[in-house]
Amino acid sequence: MSFSVYRISDLVVEDGTPLACQIRYRTATTHAERADALRDLVDYCCGELEQYRHLKQKDSEDALTVQIVSILKGQGVDAEHDPQHGGHCDILVKAAHGFIWIAEAKLHSSYTWLDDGFKQLTTRYSTGVPGQDQGEVLIYCKAANSKEKLDKWREELVSRNTEVVVFDDPRGNPLVFHSTHKHENSGLDYGVRHKIVSLYFDPKK
Repeated sequence: MSFSVYRISDLVVEDGTPLACQIRYRTATTHAERADALRDLVDYCCGELEQYRHLKQKDSEDALTVQIVSILKGQGVDAEHDPQHGGHCDILVKAAHGFIWIAEAKLHSSYTWLDDGFKQLTTRYSTGVPGQDQGEVLIYCKAANSKEKLDKWREELVSRNTEVVVFDDPRGNPLVFHSTHKHENSGLDYGVRHKIVSLYFDPKK
């Protein structure tokens, strides 16, 4: 009797679906591949919040973040909210071979508040060592025109942190940009994705 052996990577799954992202995350062979797949899963989580934004208007910063963590856990990701890791970070994801990805989530109110989150992520919570050199600033925006708010944050980020270099999202998402700079701890390049979550809701009828 013979048996056919199939690997997860042999499955035919439509690209861009949560399952495809999960498979990419679980079968990643490098830290960079895993971080890329994780960002896709985070996009899915944020898309769920945006789709039901009419129900999120009274949700606090922590409440929104807990929902993202819960969805990530449902996708098989080892994610935590508010763990102790150099302080109380908003989202911490761990995986094999020392992979750690951290996100700092902020409700858009002022650019000083967003800069506080960036500095917490890059100087308090992250180590910047290999496998731990990618993070994210998530911005929950309940105001109109989130693109305008993100563009202003991009300007403020560089103005307040002169060592930071910013660039457009390689995939062309206009509601995302990236930054990189030398991490103070490791001396290696540290990459941050800045993503705004559009939660404005003001129906006219």
